[in-house]
Amino acid sequence: MPSNPEKKLLNEAPKAIAHLRAQYRRKRLGLIFGAGIGHDLDFPSWPNLVARMATHAQVDAKSMVDRFKTTGSPAEKITESLSSVTQILFNHFRELHIANHGLSTPLPFVEERKIMTQWLRILHHELYRDHNNITRRKKIKNHPYLNSFLDIIRSTPITVNYNFDDTLEQMLLQSRSSGEKDTTRGYEAADRPNAQFQRNTGVIYHPNGFLFSTFEDGASAELVFSDDSFQDQLVSAATGKYLHLSNHLFRSTCLLIGLSLDDATLKSMLRQNAVSNPGNIHYIVQFTSKGALRDQEAEDAVFKANFESYRLYTIFLDQGGINALSNLIKMEDSNFKLAFSQTPPKFVYYLIGSVGSGKSTTAGNFRNLITYDEWIDERKPALARPESELSKAQKAELNTFVAEQFRKKNFALSEYFDGIHIVDRAPLDPLTFGKHRERRPKAKRLLKKITNGETSQIVKGHIIYLHSCVDDVKIRTSLKHKYWSENEYRELIENICVVYGNLEKSTVYTGGRDAASVAREVARIIFTECYAPADIGAELKLAADGLVSYV
Repeated sequence: MPSNPEKKLLNEAPKAIAHLRAQYRRKRLGLIFGAGIGHDLDFPSWPNLVARMATHAQVDAKSMVDRFKTTGSPAEKITESLSSVTQILFNHFRELHIANHGLSTPLPFVEERKIMTQWLRILHHELYRDHNNITRRKKIKNHPYLNSFLDIIRSTPITVNYNFDDTLEQMLLQSRSSGEKDTTRGYEAADRPNAQFQRNTGVIYHPNGFLFSTFEDGASAELVFSDDSFQDQLVSAATGKYLHLSNHLFRSTCLLIGLSLDDATLKSMLRQNAVSNPGNIHYIVQFTSKGALRDQEAEDAVFKANFESYRLYTIFLDQGGINALSNLIKMEDSNFKLAFSQTPPKFVYYLIGSVGSGKSTTAGNFRNLITYDEWIDERKPALARPESELSKAQKAELNTFVAEQFRKKNFALSEYFDGIHIVDRAPLDPLTFGKHRERRPKAKRLLKKITNGETSQIVKGHIIYLHSCVDDVKIRTSLKHKYWSENEYRELIENICVVYGNLEKSTVYTGGRDAASVAREVARIIFTECYAPADIGAELKLAADGLVSYV
């Protein structure tokens, strides 16, 4: 049975749960972890880690770091970022090492590498200072939510970890079955941005580098920890070095946990995805303390800013909420359906509009959702021609073909219990073509075909109308080698307004907008507006019974 936190979360963020579950089933879900998950493992925060390194005997730079604090010096305060302070610490350590060892500059490459290795050993010592093998295993096992993501990590292609420690690797190592212990470590760790992975699942990728708990097991040659490495990473990302991570964000739906969006490279890649792939939505957990007073206005502002800038859907959760999120994502379909049969998180969106309004192009921007193309079977060539040019026999053939396409799409939609679905065209569309007097008999045939003789229901859905003017439609259709008369385009647009006039819908005005901006507006409707499904089947029944005239 679902817990109260699971019921509460599904009630608060049903679209997020529906989307994440669908992507998990399709193996298109990716997890991205940040420093926040280390708090319950007693790893030092970044400020504390920098402070620890400053007091290390081989660095001995506490007094220098104190100068960048408000009370550290009687002189005017100089403010530096943590990455800048880290850079200062390394420069100080390097100069001290050169002096203590009587070295002369410029140094040979190997000597520079020795200094870097010793610097990483210091970082490793301070990072793992409070840990031993026994206590660490207990801390990992008792983490309030991390273990609930174990099955997801093990079954998804890649998990991104911006932390230096090997907690995720240790968790996978400890969870191996008796059979796996003889054949595999249970994971593959990587830090190179262009790495080829051997495993199909269980890959842990550290974009900022990593340090195994045993230093000799394979510390990264470099860590992104100071100003120069952060800037190098940003430049490298701009030149395509992190194409693998960028493609992961482009092709998958990612859930970000324990991240504060301070990493400039990650923000840059998220923004690139938002611009070039506006229909691809990712999710970020904003941590809230259990029982803390919530500021709804502030949360709404954060949600809107993250969504507009990075296409990030923000979910505000405490530890129990994060645990509930993972449970809902990985819950077996049968158990999920049994638990939430009264409130299924299923959202269907029908895209309507005239020929050339951009429906198919728009749907193509949402392949991270469950999409249904205009035609299930091979398209009939005569569909590219206006009805006025077709013979009676041709029109009859097309009407039969079109009705069958809607029947198949409706059947596919009916099979799903959850998920977010986008359908190119709605079942009333055929009534917008042809003469007015043909609408009632056409509606009868459609209703009978789609519902298998009215033994099934037409799936309700939220209608999104892509409103285009004649000039825009003429331009778009010319790109597909269609050249209808202006009157035919105008009549079709008017018919859509009439046929769908009685149903609630959201409207996107496409005039002057490119495909990306239309997709952004559609994404805003899907993910931020209330779901308002229209009863298209009931409207089609009224048309079939002659109870609406559409004049």
